[in-house]
Amino acid sequence: MNDAHPAVGLLYNPASPDVIAKAGSLVDYFAVMPDRMWFDFGAQAESGRRFHRALGALAEVQRLSRGRVLAAHGIGLSLPSAMPLDEAFVDAIAAMSHDLGGFRWFSEHLSVFLTPKGSVPNAQAGLGLPVAYDDEAFDLIAHKLRRLRDKLGCPLLLENGAFFTPVPDMDMSEPAFLNRLHAAGLSGTLLDIHNLYVGERNGGMTMAAYLDEIDPDAVEEIHLAGGDDFAGFYMDSHSGFTPPEVWEMAFAHAPRFRRLRAITFEFQETYYERMGTAGVIAELERMHELADLCHVDPQPGPRIPHPARPARARATPQVATEADHAC
Repeated sequence: MNDAHPAVGLLYNPASPDVIAKAGSLVDYFAVMPDRMWFDFGAQAESGRRFHRALGALAEVQRLSRGRVLAAHGIGLSLPSAMPLDEAFVDAIAAMSHDLGGFRWFSEHLSVFLTPKGSVPNAQAGLGLPVAYDDEAFDLIAHKLRRLRDKLGCPLLLENGAFFTPVPDMDMSEPAFLNRLHAAGLSGTLLDIHNLYVGERNGGMTMAAYLDEIDPDAVEEIHLAGGDDFAGFYMDSHSGFTPPEVWEMAFAHAPRFRRLRAITFEFQETYYERMGTAGVIAELERMHELADLCHVDPQPGPRIPHPARPARARATPQVATEADHAC
């Protein structure tokens, strides 16, 4: 990796240390999910006792991040929800960033995960629900993004959702909404191309139409993943390798993204044994081929430099030396 190309890496999970142990030269960076690095006992917990960190997992992240770019990917803030920003949650993310040497960027989902009128406060929706893309939602999210940026002190990205049914009569499309956030200087876009595939498979906007509408200069990270079919729907289950249709769109469009920081592979650790280390390594190698086609133009805006990329040889699976992969 060098500063002219995006970093290649993983969304960190308990299987990531094994991948890094066997193919470390292919992993330029990884993104941790702070929500999975602690136990949250809720807003009703006594002051200072809400978040209990998984200390062993954090120590391992700190060790593995040496010489690599470290970012963070949130799943718990539910920024579009019609409720105040969880300030204690944000403070806990900021404290973790400080203790790990600083996240280069922080991303969250442009989806509703918390519902304010559930049977309990801030009830979990169970999956990411779509946002009403209108002025009211924009103002709500914009206010939270400004607050989040002030506290974290790093660039922010928002990820497009994975939805299972079209939502009619929106004031604007999702890519238009993301473009507006970018134009206002509030956030960049984390473009999950597999999520686009999920939407198309479930009757939503086609990948081609979405990629034609998104501002290429807004895109700063790409997610790749695989899914499966369930009950008549195609699911964003992160249960396998990137589908050919997603790779096709990635190779066709990623070279247009002049501010691309990273290309990230997501998989659930519960599927790691089935996928196999060699399969994940092959995925990373193809991601490097994609990254080599992407050339960063410094003119659209400042970009954080990456460590120098070492020469890569094809990785060969080896016996892992780390026993504690718990997260």
